[in-house]
Amino acid sequence: MQAFDIYRFTVFLAILSGTSTVLAADSELAKHITVPDGWKGERISLPPSFAKEMQFKGIEEARFSPGMFQEKSDTFFSYFFVFKIDPGSELSQKNIERELLTYYQGLSRTIFNHRKKKIDTSQFTCKLTKAKPVDPQKIYPQGLTEYSATVKWSEPFVTQKPQTLNLIIQVWTGKTTKHGCLFVCVSPQDFKADIWESMRNIRGTFYRNLQK
Repeated sequence: MQAFDIYRFTVFLAILSGTSTVLAADSELAKHITVPDGWKGERISLPPSFAKEMQFKGIEEARFSPGMFQEKSDTFFSYFFVFKIDPGSELSQKNIERELLTYYQGLSRTIFNHRKKKIDTSQFTCKLTKAKPVDPQKIYPQGLTEYSATVKWSEPFVTQKPQTLNLIIQVWTGKTTKHGCLFVCVSPQDFKADIWESMRNIRGTFYRNLQK
C-alpha cells in the first residue's frame, strides 16, 4: 500500500477520532497558528480514539510540513502540534512522557492494523530531558518549561520501519484559562537542520499572537 497523502491521513484520523478535520474559524488555537504555504493541518479531540488510554483531555491542532509523507524529502515526518488540555491535568515530565508514548504507540498500532500488519509497540520509548529555551525571539508564555525528547517507534505511514524522532516540547499553563498547553515540534532531522528554524519561527508567531 502506498503512503497516505495529507488528505487521506487527516480524513482517516477524523474517522478514528469522531471529529472534524475542518480548521474551524472559531477554533481558539487555530486562530493563533500561521504557517507558510504548503503546510496542511488537522484538528482532533484528546484523547483520540487511536489512543484512548491517554489521560489528557482537550484539543490537538497539528500542522504538517510539505514533505511530511515524502520519504526522500528533507522535511519527511516533520510537523508540529499543540495540545490544549483541560484544566486539572498535571504537566509533569513523567506525565508528558507517558502521554506522548501512549499517543505514538496508539497511532502506530492503529495504522499498522489498518494495513493488516502486526506491530509490537511495547518496545517504543519516549524520553524527555529538561532544556533551556534558546529562541532568539525570547517570546514565551509565562511559566513555560522546555524539554528536548526522543521518541523511538515504527513509522507506520510510509516506511513501516523503526524511526527515531527528535522533539522540542514547550509546556505552560494558561494564566487566565488554566488550560495546560504543549507546543511540540517533531522531526527525525538533526536539530541543526533548516526545518527546526522554520518551526521555531512558526512557534514564535504563535506566541506573539497569544499576547494580542
